[in-house]
Amino acid sequence: MAPLKLGLIGCGKIGQKHLQALVHQKDFSLVATMDTNMSRAEAAAVAFDAEAFSSASAMLTRGTLDAVIIATPSGSHKEMALQALDQGCHALIEKPMTLSYQDAHEILTRARVKERLVSVTQFNRLLPAVSWMLQAVHEGRLGKLINGGISVRWARPQSYYDEAPWRGTRAMDGGVLFNQAIHALDVLLQAMGPVEEVFAHAGTLTHNIEAEDTVAGTLRFVSGALASVAATTSVPVANLEERITVVGDGGVVVIGPTTTQIQVWRVDGEDEDEVRRDLSEMPARPGWQSHADALADFAQAIREKRTPVLSGETAVASVAVVEALTRSVLEHRPITLREVMAP
Repeated sequence: MAPLKLGLIGCGKIGQKHLQALVHQKDFSLVATMDTNMSRAEAAAVAFDAEAFSSASAMLTRGTLDAVIIATPSGSHKEMALQALDQGCHALIEKPMTLSYQDAHEILTRARVKERLVSVTQFNRLLPAVSWMLQAVHEGRLGKLINGGISVRWARPQSYYDEAPWRGTRAMDGGVLFNQAIHALDVLLQAMGPVEEVFAHAGTLTHNIEAEDTVAGTLRFVSGALASVAATTSVPVANLEERITVVGDGGVVVIGPTTTQIQVWRVDGEDEDEVRRDLSEMPARPGWQSHADALADFAQAIREKRTPVLSGETAVASVAVVEALTRSVLEHRPITLREVMAP
């Protein structure tokens, strides 16, 4: 079967991850690259004998692409996705899908009209430790879920923000929840279900940026369960943790201190040490593997005409919750998800 013709929109830091992953797969043939920095687009194109563009519209109107990867700054995702869908392309969008629920909803509506697929790189769900936890939750092995939380405490020096001026802005980056914590939040929502109301405090405590670098919040789920959200990019020197906790009345799982590790596995009838040993015996995952997993899911969904596992429909929940948390910070009050989702 011939590979699908693919275009890459955005050849910066995240675009490079996709390029590494594309080397290790056969589902796609990268035939076009685009970046507003033409030299960067040309450099990305060389290894694939692809054509380089400095404009997304110029690349898309060629009419030769089956699909695109959108790896541009977050605030531009909506514009890029709508252009791609209008030209008949399926779209794989880097996380976060967008910086607002309404923008994400517009993309999904356009995709349905154009009969195209939208996938989002919320690939932490596919990591072994995380997928084992989600399976345990969905099979009811933790019982009724009552509590949970995420803690994403990372180090991002001022130079990280300075090297790409869009980082740390509200319009293009969205802050620590949209940029750094959304992977962990997405996993928590996949485990615990829809959120009814949120409340949060935040501050810009150690960086010279517009958006927040530190957030502390709470979630109240439709089920009645409660969870906490802690996120910061102000840790000195090196990343501290990315933990996901799910507490049920019949068991507890804690993923951490990274999403490739299990800190706690208290599931009735299962040996915690054996679970950890099974995880440790799995092959090491190279840095590009998660992007390759997302690409494989995307390609298979296109070929099989099915919804991707990492579909836009499943990613939109985390966008809505982060938007609600951000509104809570700015308006100093609890925010319901109904307010965010209202037309």
